[in-house]
Amino acid sequence: LQVPLQLIESVECRDIFQLHLTCKDCKVIRCQFSTFEQCQDWLKRLNNAIRPPSKIEDLFSFAYHAWCMEVYASEKEQHGDLCRPGEHVTSRFKNEVERMGFDMNNAWRISNINEKYKLCGSYPQEIIVPAWITDKELESVASFRSWKRIPAVVYRHQSNGAVISRCGQPEVSWWGWRNADDEHLVQSVAKACASDSRSNSNKLMNGNCSRDFSNGGDLSDVEFDSSISNASGAESLAIQPQKLLILDARSYAAAVANRAKGGGCECPVVFMGMANIHSIRKSFQSLRLLCTQMPDPGNWLSALESTKWLQHLSVLLKSALLVVHAVDRDQRPVLVHCSDGWDRTPQIVALAKLLLDPYYRTTEGFQVLVETEWLDFGHKFADRCGHGENSDDLNERCPVFLQWLDCVHQLQRQFPCSFEFNEAFLVKLVQHTYSCLFGTFLCNNAKERGEKHTQERTCSVWSLLRAANKAFKNLLYSSQSESVLYPVCHVRNLMLWSAVYLPCSSPSTPADDTCAPYPVPGSSPEDQPLGRLPKTRSFDNLTTACDSSVPTTNRRSSDPSLNEKWQEHRRSLELSSLSNPGDDPFDGDSLSKQGRAPVGAELSVAAGVAEGQMENILQEATKDDVGLEEHLRGSLETVGKGDEIALDKKRTENLHG
Repeated sequence: LQVPLQLIESVECRDIFQLHLTCKDCKVIRCQFSTFEQCQDWLKRLNNAIRPPSKIEDLFSFAYHAWCMEVYASEKEQHGDLCRPGEHVTSRFKNEVERMGFDMNNAWRISNINEKYKLCGSYPQEIIVPAWITDKELESVASFRSWKRIPAVVYRHQSNGAVISRCGQPEVSWWGWRNADDEHLVQSVAKACASDSRSNSNKLMNGNCSRDFSNGGDLSDVEFDSSISNASGAESLAIQPQKLLILDARSYAAAVANRAKGGGCECPVVFMGMANIHSIRKSFQSLRLLCTQMPDPGNWLSALESTKWLQHLSVLLKSALLVVHAVDRDQRPVLVHCSDGWDRTPQIVALAKLLLDPYYRTTEGFQVLVETEWLDFGHKFADRCGHGENSDDLNERCPVFLQWLDCVHQLQRQFPCSFEFNEAFLVKLVQHTYSCLFGTFLCNNAKERGEKHTQERTCSVWSLLRAANKAFKNLLYSSQSESVLYPVCHVRNLMLWSAVYLPCSSPSTPADDTCAPYPVPGSSPEDQPLGRLPKTRSFDNLTTACDSSVPTTNRRSSDPSLNEKWQEHRRSLELSSLSNPGDDPFDGDSLSKQGRAPVGAELSVAAGVAEGQMENILQEATKDDVGLEEHLRGSLETVGKGDEIALDKKRTENLHG
């Protein structure tokens, strides 16, 4: 198995001859050695290799980029472009302001108060604020917000002008402090929305329509688009702004508890009751433990429920849906925050934008979404993933971004025609969030990435997950699908992400039978290597099995411990996971296909060199795409013909979906 070193969270010696490698993406790998000394030697070597780096240059992404530049020295310009994200990413702020139609003449302005990150180190250098708010007022607001994370506008509804803003919690404390400039800014967001909507409506109608509300007419049932006046200047009619919805991701109890630390919340505010990073980390660890044990079909769903993982996803989806309802249906501006504004806040805001705007459901738009909401606004990837300089504090680690990607996966399942990218795209993104093969997710904020020059010294993950890579295309995608998505958020409608969490979908495929973690058909239990779940070789090579005339082996023949329904359910999960499209850079076979040997002996180096042949990999991936379709079609037909397996109606629908 080839596993990037930074993907490994911990290594333990559970037995005198056995090592347990716990990975950050929920995998657990068990390695058995012939002697105790050998086991201890590898325990020491791996623990030394996976500890957080003392300096960021020790991460493999820097060596990988340098190797790429050396190997492709004669084609440096061409390969340099291949390592970089597209223009849609590098010019995202300007493009987004224009695309969303902000009225920069009357309602909004771009403030450069954070130029060179002099106001807030975890915010972008350019932010959108109401046009009449001065930089001096913003400085005052920054002194009142946690980590100086002031309310900044990040999205505008193109039809009604309602916006989404994000920030850190107000520092109210037990003393009930207030800040007039902060209150003015929050109120101004709603007023700017009304002004923006009116001016855009005037442009749309060329100023030919008017409506008079001076006699006390009710505005509650009137959309902003119809609130048009042909007057101008001081004579223009005042449009009553929609009331701003302030959404606090925390529970009321958590918000009150934060007042003891100098934090707090506004009033009035809607609390969403989302768990903090410590609860999410505990839930994820419980999920990982469950997924690496031998399943008990009779109690497995109740055990899954006890991890509370799907419940946390449900709350997150409901929170985002509340924002969507407010912006799209009620035409209300929304302000979102949690405690500091870099964990639960980007989860809610990015998910709401994904539901509201079809652009973010394209491959390029999704890249812009991740870069803006997660990277520009300072999600602490280094601390949460544990690959930052001296990031030894385990209490700071939490799969926040992985949890959000799981929610995106749930949306893909419910709206299979609405996303341009497929599930394999998300699976790869999970792996490379932790792998440190690319520099995209290094450091805690844009300021640190600028100081370390990661953009110039590492490759971008979007160079792999680019729109031109057919391996990550969703063949069902339709640009004419729903413009706004309204998902079902109940736990019973959510599914475990088998491609990431279950051991049948490992981040790599065994290069040969000798290192296969699953039993070989016909072997006795004593001869079987230690794996987490029994699995026949036929399922490791489904494409080959379907192309040949040899029928695949039914799992019952080599795995009597699982009942028939569980076997078929697992097969359906595998068929739907598509976790390894094309030539996986984690696949040992892909190295031999490229005809080059790995540069060094470490596991991550092998993976790095494999992905280093990026152009060849992407070409091979496109070739495998057609074969993958044929394989899936044949597999589904095989499952449909099996009369010994009884599938309920819902499971059958999911399988064929």
